[in-house]
Amino acid sequence: MISTQELEHQIRESEEPAVLSEDVFLVPNLAGYLSALLHRHGSTVQEVVVGCNLDRSYGYQLFNGTRRPTRDFLLRLALLLRLSEAEAQQLLKIAGRQPLYARNRRDAAILYALTHGLTAEAAGELLESLGERGLA
Repeated sequence: MISTQELEHQIRESEEPAVLSEDVFLVPNLAGYLSALLHRHGSTVQEVVVGCNLDRSYGYQLFNGTRRPTRDFLLRLALLLRLSEAEAQQLLKIAGRQPLYARNRRDAAILYALTHGLTAEAAGELLESLGERGLA
């Protein structure tokens, strides 16, 4: 997938409007993106369901696109898979959820956890120590 910055560069530099007809404008399907993330990080739906402490059927519904995942689930998933900040932000964007915002202390703590490789449990402890709501 081409980054937004790369796309902007192509639009600015292109002599022809052909770049506007490419498939880069299609929004990725969340279920497909989740599947690709799991594959790229060597994980399975079952491991995520267990790791995120989800009901089995609910977990599978999240991954097949039947249910829309909450922002907190996506953040727990990002921590479980040890996603980079960019991958986590992209996941939130594709899911139609608010990106992490550094001026929000809870979001800042999650950004810290992502960039410092904290586990979901350690991130939960950090949030609790700051008096912030955990990743239920």
